[in-house]
Amino acid sequence: MKTHVRLIGTLLVLMMALGSLHSQGLQASLFDEVNKSMLTAKNAQADILSPRAFGDAMDEYNDARKEYDKNGDLSDIREKIANANVKFWKATENTKVSAVMFASALSARIDAISAEADKFVNEMWKDAEEEMKEAAERLEKGDARRAEEKAMEATSLYRKAELESIKANYLNNAKKLLEKADDDKVYKKAPKTIEEAKSLVAKAEKELLENRYDTDGARDLAKEAEYKALLAMNIAKEEEILDDKDFETEDYLLMSYDPLTRIGESLNLKVKFDKGLENPVSEIINRINDDKRLMTNLESALISQRLKNENLEVLLSEQQKILDKMQGALTDEALIAQKRIDRLEDINAKFEQVQQIFNKEEAQVFRQKDDVIIRMIGVNFDVGKSQIKQEDYALLTKLQKAMNQFNDASIVIEGHTDSQGGDDLNLKLSQERADAVLSYLSANTTIDRGRFSTVGFGESKPVANNETVAGRKVNRRIDIVIKPNFQETY
Repeated sequence: MKTHVRLIGTLLVLMMALGSLHSQGLQASLFDEVNKSMLTAKNAQADILSPRAFGDAMDEYNDARKEYDKNGDLSDIREKIANANVKFWKATENTKVSAVMFASALSARIDAISAEADKFVNEMWKDAEEEMKEAAERLEKGDARRAEEKAMEATSLYRKAELESIKANYLNNAKKLLEKADDDKVYKKAPKTIEEAKSLVAKAEKELLENRYDTDGARDLAKEAEYKALLAMNIAKEEEILDDKDFETEDYLLMSYDPLTRIGESLNLKVKFDKGLENPVSEIINRINDDKRLMTNLESALISQRLKNENLEVLLSEQQKILDKMQGALTDEALIAQKRIDRLEDINAKFEQVQQIFNKEEAQVFRQKDDVIIRMIGVNFDVGKSQIKQEDYALLTKLQKAMNQFNDASIVIEGHTDSQGGDDLNLKLSQERADAVLSYLSANTTIDRGRFSTVGFGESKPVANNETVAGRKVNRRIDIVIKPNFQETY
């Protein structure tokens, strides 16, 4: 009897578990696509740049969630999800226009976020956010003139918030840390680092006074001063530990190798230090970069497969209708889906060919939905300059070869800058860089200029850390956005 009871109990647990798994699987299948659309919209800053459309999409999405949690009608849930999906994509499309118009405001917003203005001067931050939201809503209503005025007001408020936050946060904190370091006599153990921290504080204060409209430099100096003060305090602490334990040079070096050894092991590398630190560091960096490229390629493959699956589902559905009705010809919808599948296969093949044209030091090639992106990391501009360097001529010739693979596509040349310098100057400079690339291609290759357009985004779309020299170099870049033509499939 007890055995039967235990068996029944086990079966009930299994049934509950299977029911839970089925529910999770249904939820994943229902919401998977709309979750991706929502993430794409958020990544495009649609909640900032197209708040009305994004808000409408979120309302539909949340209603679908509530209905699902209440075990509501499945057809109603699917309809709400479909509506949310359409609205998320509409919001994402809207950002393509507003991102250009609001480039200065977005740059100022990014800088204010970096200075943690939302935390340290919250009221100023809220005022700036409200102006930004109103600017975006005005643009959604078609009032471009008023939208631009509101964006200028938002830019000014973001800059003010950033400035006050830098003073309240990094600069004041660095000064407090230096006072504590002096009290603890850290200068006896780490005099060079302490002096460097004090020098950075002085430079940051001078920068804030002399250049109120470009606070990037002041913020970076203040943050570096804070870091150096903390570093000096830690150096003093570590030196005391080493003195207490009477470490020899050999002990210290072996101990310093251990973190790199562990990082190497996590990457499946056996790093060796018989020739110093340079080789292990290079091996680790190369492995990380290789893994990044692999992830980019995998993401591109997933996007391509998802697009193909969407069209296969349409095609299969239409073919099933034909079987059900015993009709002998494909419907228009099925023919369109088949053409899109064929077109995607063609684009995938060309995408792979383009990837083979560039090595890893020249360009990154990846996909964003239907678009093919060529990030020309091998084309580097000097600070504040837009001239094409002679050493980049050969790489731009390769770029022409890559673009020729898509001879019916429209192509956008995007210019970008690092965060150094004023917003307006950077916006102008980024446009000049994009124009310079198009001018070079027009003068030295056989492109059809009518297929091309240029746009400058200034510092509003960084892909690397602007606080490092290497990161700023990467951000001074050109992105080539190839938009394959699908119109013949409709």
